[in-house]
Amino acid sequence: MRKARRSSPLYVAVLIASGLVAGRLLPPLTVRLDGTSPPVPGWAAAVVLLCGAIAVGALAWGTWQNLHRRQRRFTADHAIRLLALAKAAVLVGGVFTGGYAGYALAYLGSSTELGELRFWRAGAAAAAALLLLIAALVLEWTCRLPSDDDEETASEAGPAPA
Repeated sequence: MRKARRSSPLYVAVLIASGLVAGRLLPPLTVRLDGTSPPVPGWAAAVVLLCGAIAVGALAWGTWQNLHRRQRRFTADHAIRLLALAKAAVLVGGVFTGGYAGYALAYLGSSTELGELRFWRAGAAAAAALLLLIAALVLEWTCRLPSDDDEETASEAGPAPA
């Protein structure tokens, strides 16, 4: 079985860049095809992404406390589920960060009221998606088990302060 690796900075950058390109090209393409640009669905997108970021962040905090501070062990199934959730949240957070940021860039400097509203809603959703991405990367990082070398170094240094 292969060892699971953390998401590389290049992978995250490619996710954000692909979302940015798609989000920036979406309004002009839909205007050409349909005549109108798709609206950002109210503030719901930003709220849902923010709730996801809070949930993933809470899981990361709990995982860090249990695994690294209290030295508790998880079952393999539980660890795999947490890592799969982290990987999926990195994907969603990266693509949505770029997508909503690109959509907001399409309306940057818009003089119409609807254009300004789309800019602010998409900007808020991009910020919430960025928080989700950061929380997912932290969860992915906390899923790392201490290696045998880490445990030997910790035992030689003495007990950890409380």
